[in-house]
Amino acid sequence: MTTNEESGSDSDERTLVGRRSYMKAAASAVTLGVAGAGSAAAAGEDYDVIEVPAGQTHTISLGSGDTLENTLIDISARNAKFQISARGSGWEVRNLGIRGNWDETTKAEPFIVSGDGVIDNYYFADGATGDSYPNGPTGIYVANAHSGTIRINNVNIQDMPDNAIYGSSPGDLSSHPSGGGGGGDVIITNSYAADCVASSFRVGTDGSRVENCVSVGSDCGFWAFYNSPKVVDCDFSDSNLGDIRVGDGHWRDDARPRLENVRYETEHVHSGSIDGSSAGSPQRTSPEEVEGVPLSAEEAASGGGSGGVSPSPPSNGDEPDEDGEDDEELEGHLLAFVTDPSARNAEYEFTAEGAVELAEADYESPSGRSIGANGNDSVEESDGTARVSGLTGGGYGDAFRVAGPVTSIDIDQPDVMWVELDGEEMSVEEVIEATSDDDSDNGDEDESEESDHLLAFVTDADARYAEYEFTAEGAVELAEADYESPSGGSIGGNGNDTIEESDGTYRVSGLTGGGYGDAFRVSGPVTSIDIDQPDVMWVELDGEELSVEEVIDATSGDDGDEDDENDENDENEDDSEDQPSNALVIDATETGESARYRFEVSGSVEKASYQDATIDDGDSVDSTAVEGSVDGSKDAYWFSGNITDFWLNGDALVDVEYDAR
Repeated sequence: MTTNEESGSDSDERTLVGRRSYMKAAASAVTLGVAGAGSAAAAGEDYDVIEVPAGQTHTISLGSGDTLENTLIDISARNAKFQISARGSGWEVRNLGIRGNWDETTKAEPFIVSGDGVIDNYYFADGATGDSYPNGPTGIYVANAHSGTIRINNVNIQDMPDNAIYGSSPGDLSSHPSGGGGGGDVIITNSYAADCVASSFRVGTDGSRVENCVSVGSDCGFWAFYNSPKVVDCDFSDSNLGDIRVGDGHWRDDARPRLENVRYETEHVHSGSIDGSSAGSPQRTSPEEVEGVPLSAEEAASGGGSGGVSPSPPSNGDEPDEDGEDDEELEGHLLAFVTDPSARNAEYEFTAEGAVELAEADYESPSGRSIGANGNDSVEESDGTARVSGLTGGGYGDAFRVAGPVTSIDIDQPDVMWVELDGEEMSVEEVIEATSDDDSDNGDEDESEESDHLLAFVTDADARYAEYEFTAEGAVELAEADYESPSGGSIGGNGNDTIEESDGTYRVSGLTGGGYGDAFRVSGPVTSIDIDQPDVMWVELDGEELSVEEVIDATSGDDGDEDDENDENDENEDDSEDQPSNALVIDATETGESARYRFEVSGSVEKASYQDATIDDGDSVDSTAVEGSVDGSKDAYWFSGNITDFWLNGDALVDVEYDAR
């Protein structure tokens, strides 16, 4: 650990002292008994005070294994500042308080961190003179090169002219002036931030998380700058630019934060989307309401914090009846996620068809710990499908009662977590197989779903706003794939996707990018697909990459509802009265130009030589859908019924004649 004080370009002698001993050796430190620190007292403990002289900067550098603890840095003198850097692995900053207003109005990052470390019980909330970006300090800045895991707990940061916790740089793109970020994670828990410019909590990697935190009055409470960080059990309110902010207007890189039991009022999406929605009005607005958050510099230095209140857990339907009796236990299997004692923040997700409830196992883990779900676990239900996520560790476990088939399970740390069904340890595949016959209420539906397909549109990591359209005969629903894209992004439909139905024909459009994908469950033939950027997007059917033609061919026999009608048409195909008599002509002979087209009809359709049209093998007729092109030529088709969809791009004349033969 290295320390010094600087004044302008002059600096005092730099002193290198032993690890875990710095504060007792600092020449400017004044040791105070905590008993004399008022409400900050933690009986029997001392903390050290570093009084920074006017115009000077007190510098502390931590490396691997170093610890800074039980310290108060006083910057009350004019233009007094501090500079802390922590890099490497195993470093710790605990019980640190900053007393006094930061009155220097140039941009500064006084607390820079990277690697694997912990910040616990930190107070930097006496404010800063600068009131707009970039006229002052950032609360905590995570370096661009950070590639490990930094855990930030029980911090109180207020009135910063920059972000309270600026943790998105590890997710920087390769085009960023600092270069591509190191991809490290930032875990922020049980913390409070208020009245900061830009944001209170800003992160940008998939493994980053903000949990049980409160923000009030900043430009935004939570900012998912890149990727898909998670937010759990938080309250964000009174933000100037949105309590939840997604992506960035400059880099235009999609972000998709995952929300669980987050209470907020406003949102601002630059690029990307939000996975989840507000759980209601914010309940907490002050640092006293977050357990363990220090309320003064003295309290932080002494290791004290607020009493706090617990956030409301997400509603899961397990509340007791009015007479005080619990609802009857859901019938089905007991599904449990159990951990080794060494596990920390081990996450999992699973989906199931049918009801899912939080449960308590009547046995303990091998470590002697309880196995039962809690408020950190989220159960979301949509159209009969339950999606569950949670985290546990330390030898404990989470448990659920599942009434129907478990369809997917994802365990983040399989080396320290496993899954059990009715008390028996099983593989993921064994659990899915063992529960596959449990949906007795939907037996007929299951039988009909055997012909359903998962249709997915997947992108490369560098794709931006990649659009697509498709049409299908039969129901289409948003879906979640149980696998990830090659870039590690999730594949699932969202609010940016549009599904329109008319006379049994479904037309779907959407856009995605950044290595993510959109997914749909289709129950009938896919009749057309149009991909706007085929160099960065492709289509998959049931997890297999196929060409557009292969998807259309593979699904062409799926429209079981029309089997009888098709059989009847086959029997009468020679009857002249069943021949289509309406004509559609696309004519580019007069314009001499080229055009692409596609259309669909409600009856039958076939190529024709009507009006001396040429029959082109390159034009596609699939059931009721047609796709083709003309280049100074003419195409014609016989059809029955009506034209239900038509699209033309180019310069050609279109003529429709009914009863033309």
